[in-house]
Amino acid sequence: MKKLIIIFLILLSPVVYSQELSCKVTMNTQRINQTNQRVFSVLQKSLQEFINKNQWTNIKARENERINCSFVFTFTSFENNNFTADIQIQASRPVYGSAYPTPLLNYQEKGVSFSYLENEPIYFNPSSYTSNLSSFIAYYVLIIIGLDADTFAPMGGVPYFEQALSVVLNAQSSSDSAWQQNGSNNRWQMATDLLAEDFTPFHKALYTYHRKGLDIMSQDAQKGKNEIGAALLELNQINNSRINRFISQLFFDAKADEIALILSGGKPLNKKEEVRAVLLKLAPTHAQEWGQIK
Repeated sequence: MKKLIIIFLILLSPVVYSQELSCKVTMNTQRINQTNQRVFSVLQKSLQEFINKNQWTNIKARENERINCSFVFTFTSFENNNFTADIQIQASRPVYGSAYPTPLLNYQEKGVSFSYLENEPIYFNPSSYTSNLSSFIAYYVLIIIGLDADTFAPMGGVPYFEQALSVVLNAQSSSDSAWQQNGSNNRWQMATDLLAEDFTPFHKALYTYHRKGLDIMSQDAQKGKNEIGAALLELNQINNSRINRFISQLFFDAKADEIALILSGGKPLNKKEEVRAVLLKLAPTHAQEWGQIK
């Protein structure tokens, strides 16, 4: 009877929800020989709290469902509260039935400039541009949430990519060229590509790869492997004129090692040669990895 009461109380206990992200921010100042580290320490703490404590969407995420991500700032200059840094952005999500985190994004922006005054609150307004730093972080947070959502539902990330595009549009007054329409391989292009009709197969492939592929591998490894192969073939449906565009490069820069590892183990992959040919077409810079597929 006592055990039944305990179980009943557990079932009645409220589910503990948290914000969407579990993010780590790292500061590397080795390239600028800065002896006073206080401002960087304060900035690191402020950014980490800004990302992890802000409610970015209406998603109610359990603690174990939070998206893991990181921002690594490697500073190249610092003078009079003006900073320039190369920033590495990484994100991953857990695979069902395993302790393995699958990468969603692994991308570096070089030469990101922003101003920050020690102890200055970091604030983001979704309706207007406030600062390059807060807009930069908010933009990539929304991209990460969108990529994660795409892996759980077909086209699930679109609302978050639309919000990311709004950040871009609000930042048009900024001097940072990465927000501008006339650039290439920049924030503008990333957001507009993710919302382009030509890239619908990309969103569908993300869902197939993760939800129908990786997430079932603990139960049926071969079926999961073949679904991953099918997802890669879906990418070939992207309009040929845009096949080597920014988004495809982002996907394979994050996933190439994982794809090679999965497709090189176990029984032979269905349509192995067709999948290999598509991979060589879409991501020829990773030819060494594709040679491992069997």
